[in-house]
Amino acid sequence: MHCDDARRRGGSATATKRGASKDVEASPYSQLQAVVPIEHGEPHPNNRGFLSVNVSMSNETSIEVTSSRDNAGSSGAYVIAVTAPAFRLSDTAFAIEDAFSYHLRELKLQLEGHVGKIILVAPELSREDFDRNPSLGVITADEGIEMVPTYPVDASAKEFWIRHVPRLLSVFNRTIRQADVVHTGMSHDIWRPMLLLLNIIAWGHRKHSLFFVDIDFRRNTQRFRQLGIWSRKSYVVNRLLHDPLRWLQVWLAVRLSSLVLLKSPDLVRDFGGGRASVKNFWDTAHSAEQVLTDGELANRLTWLSDETKPLQLVYFGRLVAYKGINLAIDAIRLARSRGNDIRLTIIGDGPELPALQRQVDDAKLSEAVTFTPAVKYGEPLFRLLSNFHASIACPLVEDTPRSAFDAMARGLPIVAFNLDYFNGLAEMSGAVNTAEWPSAEKLADAFVALDKDRARLTDQARKAVAFASANTQQIWMERRHAWLMEYVLDATPATASSR
Repeated sequence: MHCDDARRRGGSATATKRGASKDVEASPYSQLQAVVPIEHGEPHPNNRGFLSVNVSMSNETSIEVTSSRDNAGSSGAYVIAVTAPAFRLSDTAFAIEDAFSYHLRELKLQLEGHVGKIILVAPELSREDFDRNPSLGVITADEGIEMVPTYPVDASAKEFWIRHVPRLLSVFNRTIRQADVVHTGMSHDIWRPMLLLLNIIAWGHRKHSLFFVDIDFRRNTQRFRQLGIWSRKSYVVNRLLHDPLRWLQVWLAVRLSSLVLLKSPDLVRDFGGGRASVKNFWDTAHSAEQVLTDGELANRLTWLSDETKPLQLVYFGRLVAYKGINLAIDAIRLARSRGNDIRLTIIGDGPELPALQRQVDDAKLSEAVTFTPAVKYGEPLFRLLSNFHASIACPLVEDTPRSAFDAMARGLPIVAFNLDYFNGLAEMSGAVNTAEWPSAEKLADAFVALDKDRARLTDQARKAVAFASANTQQIWMERRHAWLMEYVLDATPATASSR
């Protein structure tokens, strides 16, 4: 699995159908990552793999099973709702993305003694998509994890509201009544707001709840319009409808949910109002063992200070349009045109690879910009990163890549556009250089400035390692688990039967 595996989906759908262009949304699995971060690497050995079963899509509204592993003293459920689709194989089994199936099991282990079972609320994957994906992980009810299917993931807005909402209201009420805890997030898709409906019902039942927002969405509408991606109509629809409804969800959550995790200090400041239950968090994947040791850092600082070496920059992640890698290539062209020997290596795969390769060829940059296929997360990637001076990030809209922390763990400062996430990271780490968004020329200026000031480069490398050491995945898992215990689980009765 690639190191920057945060998947982004269209939140507002297409302009032709719904009056808005495609938006950038948080990972459909990000609600679970708030408590159990999804790691990179090979599937967990406990995964049961692919189960080939000829089952037609079911229209059942709930699954009634008895888990053999339920805790006798904890009969209530932990309900977690996500927008990632799952395929219901039978009344007692479902299939979902492999990494997610592993982390559902990890969450179940974390919750032993607090809840009896986990109920996953998710859209239904189509049979065709299920057949095309043989690597889905299969979960069965005897593991203490069940699925409540909601609506076909490809349903239109009209179908969602007319065919599915009347049924879902009953399904959600029945499911929430079983819950001790409801774990959910913000509906980015306002046309099919499954999570919003579930939140309203959970708040109405006064359930203990965890609410999660993975990305600061508030300026994306303006940025899409400024980039020329959205028409005036799409801009107006998002500005007057989508954004206010998203804002309202967060405003309600900080007042009605037991614990709110927001991946942005600005979101916490603007919405939290000083509430102790509203927390900023970092979503990291690196371990303490993957952070440079003192000896490794000393050797790296000596290497970084050598001004005779050309500045070697690296991008590692998915090659998709919103990552803005085309602007980084243009910035390399501009920097080199001024006589600076600055080079870029692009590590990763994705739909934009052919276009980026053509751009490099057209600009005659093949000696300065090179491409490397995606590298397995862990030692292979970290060993490769030792060849570079700094990492780059130039997304066109707000993004929260964990690759930023991976780079800092190996002593690579970051050069990034001055989006809110990177401004906050720069302030807290002292290891991020920001350039005015979305200017390739300003990005080139930042590259050149870092190349000419190797003392600053080495100082930032030292700060990067210190910051990564203080923000390992284990540290954040323990911190988030402590919050979950303090604000949600410790305040939760052992059973939901009285509600």
